[in-house]
Amino acid sequence: MLRTTSPGLNIQRSSPVITCASPETISPDSPALCPPSRWAFFFRALDPTGLEVFHRHMTIELLLHLGRLPPQGASLRAALILAKRIGAHLDGLYVVDLPAAAFTVPEAVPMQLDAVRQRATDARAMAGEWQTLLEPRGLAGNWRVGNGDTVQLLVHASAGYDLLIMERGGTMRGDAPVGFGVVSRTVFGSNRGVLVIPEQAPVNSLGDNVLIAWNGSKESALAVRAALPLLRKAGKVTVIDGSRDQDNDVCSLPDTNICGWLDTHDIKADVRRLDEAAVAAPGPALLDMAHADNVDLIVMGAWGRSRLSEMVLGGTTRYLFMQSDVPMLVAN
Repeated sequence: MLRTTSPGLNIQRSSPVITCASPETISPDSPALCPPSRWAFFFRALDPTGLEVFHRHMTIELLLHLGRLPPQGASLRAALILAKRIGAHLDGLYVVDLPAAAFTVPEAVPMQLDAVRQRATDARAMAGEWQTLLEPRGLAGNWRVGNGDTVQLLVHASAGYDLLIMERGGTMRGDAPVGFGVVSRTVFGSNRGVLVIPEQAPVNSLGDNVLIAWNGSKESALAVRAALPLLRKAGKVTVIDGSRDQDNDVCSLPDTNICGWLDTHDIKADVRRLDEAAVAAPGPALLDMAHADNVDLIVMGAWGRSRLSEMVLGGTTRYLFMQSDVPMLVAN
């Protein structure tokens, strides 16, 4: 995220160094901000100030949600690999929640509140261990503890970061029914990309071999934009294009040239059309392609139609949230 004490920002082309000045001269049409192209206009709607080029030179901030203590699991491994790969600032967040069931027996409420206070104290004591994880890797970050509803707190906190990282449990527990658990509701409520790490993911690498599941929707465009820092560092980027001329399930962006747009950000990608037989239900085909090509990250839009529709009728997000062992960077 961009943090500054200046009253305004501007990009000037008088030198190759980006400088700050008054905001009056900022224009999305300035060649300093956005290379001219026939398809850039609809991505400006996602970055109306045109400051994305400026943003790439700033520190990227990641927020990792940890569901258990001490810090552990696939999401922690992924966050450390990612932060090191892209030179990001990494904060850890543990949420001490108070389940609604705690209030069903009034006499037990004081005891429940004491337990919450103790959990918060124990969680804050993890600050030193967090630094022990970061410092040997040359990383910087803070340890944060919050009290309240997990989803509401994560949605609120993630607004101050570039990317939220969460771990998703197996198919038989955790975020079930799919679409209405903690991870799914956070993705649906957040205005940031969310890196979802399946707990069974090996996470030996992250962002080296990336598959973009593209359908021209707002959700897939937001996911790609959130993934830009990773895509610039990727060794291989493959776009699986499942967009259709007339798609009744999603609101498609006009005149979309995803590879051309990626090229303006110095990202080279190979494009493949999704097999026509897989268009109606692309989830299994995408996962098969990811496994066959040793992909370590899938970038895709999430919940392109309502969560209830996906739960009843099935859908790509629901299928991959249940079955994928490959990390997914998603956005809604």
